[in-house]
Amino acid sequence: MDLFSFSSSAAMAQQTWELENNIVTMETPQSSDSDAIFHYDDVAQAKFQQDKPWANDPHYFKRVKVSALALLKMVVHARSGGTIEVMGLMQGKTDGDAIIVMDAFALPVEGTETRVNAQADAYEYMVDYSTTNKQLKNPSEKTLYKISSSLAWML
Repeated sequence: MDLFSFSSSAAMAQQTWELENNIVTMETPQSSDSDAIFHYDDVAQAKFQQDKPWANDPHYFKRVKVSALALLKMVVHARSGGTIEVMGLMQGKTDGDAIIVMDAFALPVEGTETRVNAQADAYEYMVDYSTTNKQLKNPSEKTLYKISSSLAWML
């Protein structure tokens, strides 16, 4: 098989996968508006958490946006597990009917082929990581970077 036919078949496989999974490529504007997705509004997030619109509609969330960094961390962690299950936490926020995953981190857990058990050290790690993450400051803007509470487990 020559290189040309391999690359064209890989491109076709990727296009097929993207069509079957409704993948939409997001165009990034070249202005400062592209960073708006990273803005965290305490008041809006608190109100959303209090209203809980997903409680009445189990299909409320229809879209997920995952940052490239979070995706890379999840893939590296999953690959490092080999055939053993892994566990980690995704962090982010909500925006209407979308869940925005901004970060992810691996948990120090012991896994087998059928289950992963989080012990006390994993829970302590989650708390320490989340607390430290909330304390990061941007020195140029004197504002606090915020990432919402944990969104979901990944296996």
